[in-house]
Amino acid sequence: MNAIFKFSILLLLLSACKREKADFIGPAYVSAPAGFEVLNFSASDSTVDFTSDSILYNATFSNEASWILTITGKTSGAICTITGTSSSINNLVWKGTHNEVIFFKKGEIATAVLTFYGTSIISSNSVKILKTRDFRTYGQFPTTGDFETPSLIEPKLGPPKVYSPYWAHFNFPTPIDNVAQGVDSIAIDHDGKQIDAVEGSKYYYIKGKGAQQVFISGMQYTGGFTTPLPNTPDNIWVNMYLYGTGDNNAGVEIEFQEADETPGNPSGYQGAKDDAFVAYITLNHKGWKLFSFKYSDLTASKNLLFGGSGNKIHEPHRLKSFDIIAVKKTTPESAIEVYFDFPIITIGGPFNPSK
Repeated sequence: MNAIFKFSILLLLLSACKREKADFIGPAYVSAPAGFEVLNFSASDSTVDFTSDSILYNATFSNEASWILTITGKTSGAICTITGTSSSINNLVWKGTHNEVIFFKKGEIATAVLTFYGTSIISSNSVKILKTRDFRTYGQFPTTGDFETPSLIEPKLGPPKVYSPYWAHFNFPTPIDNVAQGVDSIAIDHDGKQIDAVEGSKYYYIKGKGAQQVFISGMQYTGGFTTPLPNTPDNIWVNMYLYGTGDNNAGVEIEFQEADETPGNPSGYQGAKDDAFVAYITLNHKGWKLFSFKYSDLTASKNLLFGGSGNKIHEPHRLKSFDIIAVKKTTPESAIEVYFDFPIITIGGPFNPSK
């Protein structure tokens, strides 16, 4: 092989292995230089009603730097985090949203803290939240579904015995053995930890062993919805916050009930003739967690007497009610506890309180 031929092959190999220019992947942080200062950091007001207003943050720095604005609720522990890289912050809007699970609470102090890459310098200020953001407007929210008004949720024991106008309790009017359920705000879980609400100050609970191998108790929302849902099951999500204690035996079934309009079938829901679509959940996590399910992914009920006799077609525009049922998953003789809050049906994506 002559030298010219060898050189030609080398050029070909070098050309084939030539490294293409690549875009930088990942965040580009700018560290604060020596002598960095926060010249000012302010909020637009010392109080805020998030149902009608927002907070604007402004700041000026001596140099460009990457910053983190962390807003924390003093009582709730709720957190909103915003990041950026700049030499100033101009009218940065906070609408009362949060990034983590817990919601901000009415009446609490929210402290905003600015930190920077490359320096230990911080700057902070605080506002008082007069009213929280109304997240019920993010979708179809069941009446009193935040459980903040127990008188509209709990049945009256009487005499006379009176049902809630919005919620039907499975252990009323005939109590189920070994079951306790109702609205609470300071319940203690089986690890001895007080349960604070994920949103507002109250939540609903079902706890005990019940009187059957699997089923414990439940409740049904019967209050209807403001407007019918669109018939687009791939674009609808059902969402609910559930509290777990890491117990693999603790389960929840959320059952969405449709009234199929078929000959001889009235418009009201009938378990032995209509559909129910179910989300099955094991509460083996710890603390509050948001569960979201696309409506078209819900499983058709197999119980012919309770939603398993319909046409098996996801038709959210026919939704009439939904059940929240506490069940035992592995150990029939052991009691479980279930806590839930803020069920909401959203269109276009899962419930997202960070926006």
